[in-house]
Formats: sequence, structure tokens, C-alpha cells
Amino acid sequence: ATFRSLETLQSSQAAACVLMPSNEITIAGAVGLAAGAALYALSQRVSKSTLILHEANAKKKPETFVAVDSTLGACESLAACGSLLICTQNLAVSGANQVALNIAEGHIWRGHVVVLSPSNGPFLKEFSDLGCAVWIGELDMLLRRVRDVRVAICNTIMTAHIVCALQAAGIPSMWILHEWWPGNMLEDELTKRNDKNTSPAVVRKALDVCPRTVCVCKAQLDLYKPTHGVVTYVGVPEPEPDWKVVTTPMPKPKAAITFLTLGIVCPRKNQHWAVEVFKQWAKDRQDVRLIVVGARYIRQYEIDYVDKVKASIGGDPRIELHDVTNDVDQYYRQSDVLLFTSLNEVTPMVIAEAMMRSLPVITTDIAGIPEMLTNGVHGFALPPDDPNPFVDALEQLGSSGSEGQRCRLQMGAAARKHAIETFTNATMVSQYRAAALTLAPPIVLVDMDGCLVDWDRGFAQAWGGRSPIDRRLSYSMEECVPAAMKAEATALFHSEGFFLGLPPMAGGVAAMRRLAAMGYRVFLCTSPVLSSVNCAGEKFEWVRAHLGAEWVRQIILTSDKTAVRGDVLIDDKPNITGAHYPVWQQLMFNAPYNTSLEGRARLDSWEGVVDAIESLMCSGPIPAGEASAASIAGDSEGGNSTNLSAAAVAALPDFSHLLPPDYRKDYAAWRAGGEKGAKGELAKAIERMDAMQDSVLNNTSDEFTEVHVFRKGYASWRRGRAGGAKEPAVSQL
Repeated sequence: ATFRSLETLQSSQAAACVLMPSNEITIAGAVGLAAGAALYALSQRVSKSTLILHEANAKKKPETFVAVDSTLGACESLAACGSLLICTQNLAVSGANQVALNIAEGHIWRGHVVVLSPSNGPFLKEFSDLGCAVWIGELDMLLRRVRDVRVAICNTIMTAHIVCALQAAGIPSMWILHEWWPGNMLEDELTKRNDKNTSPAVVRKALDVCPRTVCVCKAQLDLYKPTHGVVTYVGVPEPEPDWKVVTTPMPKPKAAITFLTLGIVCPRKNQHWAVEVFKQWAKDRQDVRLIVVGARYIRQYEIDYVDKVKASIGGDPRIELHDVTNDVDQYYRQSDVLLFTSLNEVTPMVIAEAMMRSLPVITTDIAGIPEMLTNGVHGFALPPDDPNPFVDALEQLGSSGSEGQRCRLQMGAAARKHAIETFTNATMVSQYRAAALTLAPPIVLVDMDGCLVDWDRGFAQAWGGRSPIDRRLSYSMEECVPAAMKAEATALFHSEGFFLGLPPMAGGVAAMRRLAAMGYRVFLCTSPVLSSVNCAGEKFEWVRAHLGAEWVRQIILTSDKTAVRGDVLIDDKPNITGAHYPVWQQLMFNAPYNTSLEGRARLDSWEGVVDAIESLMCSGPIPAGEASAASIAGDSEGGNSTNLSAAAVAALPDFSHLLPPDYRKDYAAWRAGGEKGAKGELAKAIERMDAMQDSVLNNTSDEFTEVHVFRKGYASWRRGRAGGAKEPAVSQL
């Protein structure tokens, strides 16, 4: 129960009470009637001026926690309490949802991750396979069920209404914008989608109130001008080390230099212009070719545009047109330069992918593309309405001599270095993790007696050498003096003024101020002596005297610390028990009575507190790496595969007579060295289903290259493994 009047407190043993006029001074736990009476007496001694000072300090804006350059921001095994909420506009296959999936897969939050979507879709399975809980429905119902949402990520402009609702609920959020809708286009696009929740007014409000609006490029930041805007570039998966290796070698092309145009063949991608520019430059050269990948024949406007591209090609044998595919690496392997002439993009994934594969880029300079590369260093970003600069760039990178080869290799190497430093998923996720910690800083709970307060030194001074004190014997001081003096020791720490007169632990006060200045949310979580009339009240007075009135609001007085939420509890008590399994991790402050305990994170002195906190928060389960494609191929059923020699197989008992007739042929083939035997039926069926699903996704998604990324992380599932990516991911959470 929470009591908001001192009159009620006088007549009840409160489980929790509010002492000061400010709602933020909360004392949790059963403090007992004696301690409550002491608090009441203390409240009568607090002057009006002190209360005014406290209220002024209560409104002081806390420092901002900065994790970008800290250990925590880059830590994939970060252990933090509370749930992370990811809000999507749907669960369709799209680049925006791929970003959200990559953030979750990159271990941004090692606690509970919940995904909210108003509708079902293919990505439900992918989020579920990562161990995320997926809620199909509305935010208000989700918040009724998930009561510990600590920070949220809203994805796409269509979640603006959720941003506003989270702000009203007091839940910090970041909002990722992927769209490029300048001027009246914003209103037109919202009207076209007919979403009753999101209007231009709602978007404007969200841009104003969201504590962190994430734009994927600086140009987008300038376009929307959010009140609290930042730029975080979209990351893409790094290519596999063996991405150039193929089991079946491709036919060697006659052309020495190959240009690649990759993306759904449609008007906004502008492939017909790429074809025309290529032909204008190439003239009658026969040592060059252009591969255009991304034709599909589902939507009529795409079919019409494919016909336009074919007309531009005009039967030129140097130009190839291929359908959509989820295996884009087969085309990256053949290419020397990416030619990308799109007219409507923000920061297209294909540019980062190509640069990671050491391909220089020739592209349009629209939206955020000029931010993705340095013109003349990693490639060329050129005006989309003038073919001449494109012809010049093609000439520079398409030269057949040694100078052309040097230029391609040099720009390709520079492009790869730049992309690895800027556009990897790991870089992106670490930036979002740092942002989450900025919005919801680590909560550090600090015990007073024996940690912040030098209880032992204060008692020894007050004891005055009446007897030896052996602190190795017990956490309880009365057990550390001769038995005959136990009552005398108890009476001493029950006496008026004892707690108020205790000295601070060396470096403790400075450490509290340092942590607060770094942006940590620091609370003094302390348990009073329930039988003492003086203890609880004097703890408040001690904090006021040594840390200042502004720190009184940070006190949590409780007899059960397991009921308090936080990331780290700095405490000297050997065994802390209570009604709950604690969500915090204990950082043991060293003392003679706890040194025998093993397996505990420890703090010797306040000097090393920051490193100790970071080390403990990074001690969560280390994400296990995904199995390589080779290992998965040899383990398509999920078990441990052992390579058997023909001699070893021949030595095995022959069970042919026990098998159904239709299985004997496959079994005999396996014994003779065949690839899969009876198991091949399931593998082939899954392979056919996989191909069908890929075909559907390739022909219905906003960008087929996203299917390549969507599939890449689930190679085990693609090869027929029963649990796919789900089993190892769930075990790590």
C-alpha cells in the first residue's frame, strides 16, 4: 500500500510511503511502526525553506547518459532489466522491417524484446525465431499485459501515433524514419494509405515530442527537421568470407569489364536510363557488358516498364536482363562496378552492399546518397538529369587499360574500407543500443550501510575499544563482539544520533556524484533497522548532510530489495533474499564477512566503480555465432554430423530387410555412398517449399534485394534444419 499522508502513516505499518510533498521521494518496503514514527518526527523538523529547496532540485534536469563511446554501447551481451518494445507498421517483407529485424538480431537488448504490429505477415516468424514475443494488436492492450516496457523503437513514419501514445504514457522511444516524402508528398502518401491513426498533424506532433527521431541520412534530417533528431545510417550484413566461392563455376564472359544494375525494374529505379547511358558510352566496344537484375511480371506497371527496358536494350548482346532473385551474390561475383541510376531513394542498401564487396559505385546524387560515399574516392554520385557526367565516370572506371584497372581496384578498396567502418549491422546496432541507454539510462542501486556509509568504522569509533570486534564472523555486528556484550552493541546502534554520525566510505560521496554526472540513474536503496526508532529518519538526514538536499529524492527505503527494479545493486550483504527473483545483478562491495563467497562480481573501492558496473552489465550471455553454411549443409537435420568412410559404412549392420520396400533403394544408395538416402525426400520437399516462398517474396516485396538479406541469416532453415535459427537464438535469451 502507498500512503500519501503522514496521519495515515502514524496509524499503520506501511509497506511503502511518500514522505515529502514531491511524489518522487518513495520509500518502498515494510519499514515498521517505529521507523515510521521516526520519519514523522523527522518531517516535523524539516523547515519550509528546505522543502522549497527540495522541490526546486526535484525539477532539475538529469544529466544525459552517453553510451556511444562506452563499453556498454558496443556490448552485445548487455544485461539490462525491463522490456524493449519494437513497434512496426506491419510484418511484411520490406527494407524498413529488415532494419528492425537486424536491430533485434544484433542483440540490441538482452532482456525481453516485444514486437508490436497491427497485422500479421512473413516477418512474424523471423522475429519469433529470434526469441522475440510478437503481439498483433494495439499499443494500449499490449501495455496492459507487458508492464515493464523500458524503452521503445518505432519503425517508419506510419507509427507516428504510437510515438505520441508512448510519450503520453511516459515511455521513452526512438522513431526511425525511412521515408522521403518532401512537401505535399507527405500528405499525399498518408492520404493514399488511408490510415485513420496517422495524419499530417499526428506526424508533426510526433516530430515535436519524440525524444529521439532517427533519420537515416542528414538530408532526411534537414527535410523533416525533428525537435530531437539524430542521424544513424542503415547497416547491412557483411558478406560471408567465401562469398566469391562458387561450387559450380560460372561461364567465363567474353567481356573484361562488367557493370551491374541491381533493383526491381520499375520507373523509380530508372534502369532504362542506365541502359541508354551505358550504350552511349560503350559505343562499339565488345569487351564490356551490363547486367540488369530485377525484372518481375506481377504488377502491370512493372511489366510495362520491363518492356520499356527491353526496348532500350534493343537486342544488344552486351546487355543482359535477369529476373528477381534472392541470390544476388552470383551477380556481385561477376561485376566490377555498380551502376545505380535510381530517381527516388534515401540510402539504398544496394550501394552499401556493393561497396562492402569492393565494387566502386556510379550513382545518382539524390537524397542521402551523397552521404554514403565520397565523390571521386569511392565512386561517383552524379546529377540524375545529365548523361554526360555518367559517361565520363563510365569512361574512368571502364577503361580497358592498366589505368582503368588501377582505378577500379583503388576505388573498390577505399569503398570497402569506408563501408565496413560505416554501414555494417554491428555499427548500426551499437548506435541504437547506445541510444536506448541514453533514453533509459542504467539504473544503479546503492546500499548505504557498509557501502556508501562506513558503518564498521563508525561503530568502532562509538564502541571505543570496549572489546575486540571480529567482522569475519558475521554480517550482523552484534554477532562480532563477545556474546556477553551483544545487547550492549545492539543498544549502541539503536541510540539516537548513531546513524547520523556515521562517516562516509572513502570515495563514496564523490563516486555518487560522478555516476550521476555521467547520466546513470542512481538511487540509494537501503534497509532500515526495523526495531530502531532513529535509523530510518537519520538515513535521510545523513544523505542531506553529505550529498545535499537534491539527493533525498533518490532514497528508496525498503526491507525487501528484491522488490526494487534496477540493473545493478551495489551491496555488501552476502545473501539478499525476498519475495522476488531480483531483476538487478549484485555488485558485491568487499567486506570481511563476504569474502568467502565465490562467483560474485566485486568492488574493492569506489575508485573503480564505473569499470565494475560496465563489466557486470556486459556479463550477460555471449551471443553464439551462427553456424557456417558448410557446417549446416553437413547437418541438415540439426544433429551432429559425422563423415563416415565407405569402409566404416560397410562395417555397419545392414537393416535393408527391416525397411519398407520403397525405402530400400535409398538406403542401399546411402550405403553405397549416395548423398542423402531416404533423408533426401524431406530435404527436397523443403527445398521446393523454400523456392516457392522465395518466389512469392521476390515478386511481392518492395525490393527483392531485401529478400536476400531476409534469407541470409536463416541458412540453417533453408537447408532443412528442424529448428533453424530459432533454437540457438532462444537459448541465448
